[in-house]
Amino acid sequence: MANRTKQERAERKARIASKAKAKTNQPQVKQSQQRQTQPTQASTSSSGGQQGSMFNFQNMMDDFYGMDTKGDAGLNAQKQAFQGNMVQSGFDSMLAQQLSTHNAGLAQENMTHVADLEQRNQAANMQNEFGYGMQSMEAQFNFESDFANAQHGRDMGMLSATGEQQRQNISAQGQQDRLGRITDGEQNRLTVGAQGEQDRMNINTQGTVDVKKIGAQGDVDVKNITTQQKSQGERERENITTTGSEERKNIGAQGVVDNSKISNQGGQDRLNIAAQGTVDMSKISGQGDQDVRKIGVQGTEDRKTIQEGDKVKAQESNRQSAKSRTMARAF
Repeated sequence: MANRTKQERAERKARIASKAKAKTNQPQVKQSQQRQTQPTQASTSSSGGQQGSMFNFQNMMDDFYGMDTKGDAGLNAQKQAFQGNMVQSGFDSMLAQQLSTHNAGLAQENMTHVADLEQRNQAANMQNEFGYGMQSMEAQFNFESDFANAQHGRDMGMLSATGEQQRQNISAQGQQDRLGRITDGEQNRLTVGAQGEQDRMNINTQGTVDVKKIGAQGDVDVKNITTQQKSQGERERENITTTGSEERKNIGAQGVVDNSKISNQGGQDRLNIAAQGTVDMSKISGQGDQDVRKIGVQGTEDRKTIQEGDKVKAQESNRQSAKSRTMARAF
C-alpha cells in the first residue's frame, strides 16, 4: 500500500513537471512566431496604408522596430533598454508561470497528503470509537449479566427461605392440630365418662326413689286394707302381691333394659369416638396430602415462573446483543 502510494506520487510529480515544461516552451514558441510575423505585418501595414487600432499601436510598434539607430547612440541605447526590458519581462513571466505551476503541484501534493492524513485520522478515530463502543457494550453486558446472576441468587435464596418458613409453619400447624385433636379426644372421653357416671347416678337415684314410692304406696295400701273389709283386704293383698311381683319384674326388666341401653350407649359412644378419631386422622392425612400437593404445585409454578423469567431475560439479552451488533455495524 505504501509502495503504491509512493509510485502514484512519483507519477503525479512527473506529470506536473511535464506540464510545466510544456507551458514554459509555449511562450518561447509564440514569441518566435510573433517576431517572425511582425516584419511581415509591418510591411503589409505600411505598404497597404492600413491603420491600426484607436491609438495606432501597430504603426508605433513598427516604427519603433524599424527605425535606424546606427547614427544615434541615444536612440540605440533606448532601443536596447526597451529590448532588455522586454526580455526581462518575458523571463519574469516564464519564471512566474513555472513558479505557479510548481506551487500548484506542491499544493496538489499537499492537499493529497492532507486528505490522506485526514482519512487515516478519521479511520483511526472510527476504529478507536468502535473499540470503545464495543468495550462499553461488553462492560454493560457484563454488569447486566452480573446483576441478573445476583438477582437470580437473591430470588433463589428468597424462595428457599420462603419454602423453609412455609414448611415450618405447616409442621407447626400440623403439630398444633394434632395436639388439638388429642385434647378434643381427651375432653370428649372425659365428657362421655362424666355423662355416663351422671346417667348411672340418676338411674340409681331414680330406682331408690321408685323403691321408696313403692314402699310408701305399700304402706298406704296396707293401712287401707286393714281398714277395709277382710275379704276385700284379702283380694287387695292378693292384688297388691301380684302387682308388687309384676312391678318388681317390670323394675328388674327395666333395669336390664336400662343397663343394656347404657352398655349399648357406651359401646356406640366408643365406636363413635373411634370413628371420629379415624375420620380426624383421615382429615389430617388428607390435609397433609393436600398441603404437600399444594407445596409441590407451588414449587412447580415457582419454577415455571423462574424459567419464564430466565427466558424473558435471555430474550432481552439476545435483543441487547443484536442491538449491540447493529450499533457495531453502524460504527
